[in-house]
Amino acid sequence: MEESSAELWRYVDNWGRHLRDSQALAAKTVIAYLSDIRVLINFLQRYKEEDITINHLQKLRKHDIRAWFLQKREKGESVHTLARGLSAVKNFLKYLIEIELIRGNELLSLKPPKVDKFLPRPMSIAQINDILNVIHDIKHTAWIVKRDRAILLLLYSVGLRIAEALSLDRSAVALSATFMEVVGKGDKARHVPLLKPVLNIIQEYLKECPFKDTTALFVNKSGGRLSATAVQKLVRQARILTGLTCRVTPHALRHSCATHLMEKSGDLRGIQELLGHASISSTQVYVDVAQKYVSDVYEKCHPLSTANKQEGKK
Repeated sequence: MEESSAELWRYVDNWGRHLRDSQALAAKTVIAYLSDIRVLINFLQRYKEEDITINHLQKLRKHDIRAWFLQKREKGESVHTLARGLSAVKNFLKYLIEIELIRGNELLSLKPPKVDKFLPRPMSIAQINDILNVIHDIKHTAWIVKRDRAILLLLYSVGLRIAEALSLDRSAVALSATFMEVVGKGDKARHVPLLKPVLNIIQEYLKECPFKDTTALFVNKSGGRLSATAVQKLVRQARILTGLTCRVTPHALRHSCATHLMEKSGDLRGIQELLGHASISSTQVYVDVAQKYVSDVYEKCHPLSTANKQEGKK
């Protein structure tokens, strides 16, 4: 068993490569996990007032993690961040057990802190149309207006993540395409439908785009691949012009797609495939979202609802 602090850091780096190569985790997850473990080791060095080695991790106990959690909460970190931190610790310990550096550890049975259930906020069709209609007031170049409309419609039509949409190449949208391949988290590919109205506006954008030889589907005004920051800025400007809340983001279009499909079809498995969720539990949340969405619309619009009656008195 290694007793050097430097050796521990070397194993952290090896574990990071293991996460990327063997577990096929998303790059952001790997970065977050590595950050969590490095922060934990630094915390333990201050907490125990000595250099931390592999042997310390063998002896790591639940009260050590609870002390770490307490410090993180005092810094204002969320319960969700704590839960991810514990997941990183368990993953690292399992790796050390797998390569036979340590034996079992009681932390593997530690339950994560309870994370409050988060219900995504979908946009209404009217709000989506409002966002699309004000792009002309934000951008004044015809091909850029069509590009931005194409991106937002693509995000909404099949519930893409913004990174998935911006990583698409032009070869993904052939003239007669009815499906396109999207590479999601963990470099997992899936095929999603390409609706005719969306394909049409993408083709209109490509016809007017001055950069004909680039590989990227969506390009900036210099011909390079468009960034997520640019799309986030566009939606932020659009929601200011339309008076919408800060919850209106590019990712809200993905939530809206899933919610509207769940409301109309209830096809949980199909929506899981469309969104690229590894687990059905990630998609299950949209059942609750759709029910709340319908309930809110019903309460606001039905002639017999209290809210509608109060609105009519004003």
